[in-house]
Amino acid sequence: MDSEALRRAMPDRIETERLVLRAPCSADISAIAVLANNRKIHAMTTLPFPYAESDAAQFVETIARSETEHAYAITLQNGVLIGMIGLHLGLESTPEIGYWLGEPYWGQGYATEATGALIGSVRTTGHCATLRAKARSENGASRAILEKLDFVRLDETVSACGPQKDVPVTTYELTIPAEPI
Repeated sequence: MDSEALRRAMPDRIETERLVLRAPCSADISAIAVLANNRKIHAMTTLPFPYAESDAAQFVETIARSETEHAYAITLQNGVLIGMIGLHLGLESTPEIGYWLGEPYWGQGYATEATGALIGSVRTTGHCATLRAKARSENGASRAILEKLDFVRLDETVSACGPQKDVPVTTYELTIPAEPI
């Protein structure tokens, strides 16, 4: 898997009926911090809590579009930021998709829509045949999103590091069919 080729081939902007996925920018820092500074999000992700503007600034300025990350801000069509989604790109590993939404936007199908759009964009690049994703085993909503999008459960392990150390995590995999000719 050539993660550099995948990163270069990914579009800067992805649009769906209700959403726009675009590169995070400095204008997003305050909104990211407000949405991510939530104990419920922290409990289900690797985001720190409390989550300050400095955390958001570091993410936007150094992590979001780095060698190992290709993140998108998830916005409504009117420009309101509602969360983040992206690919973790290891040099030798299968790309891993990750996402989070601000709590006011839960339960409205936005995560499924954004994840489906990102998968579609990965597929059109022709540079990736498999994606992975992880969810806390107790996070039924996130697991349901992955299963709805045809991810297959691989295994359940106990996380060995970070904020989720010693927490059961389920790993999923999606085989991306080739683009029809």
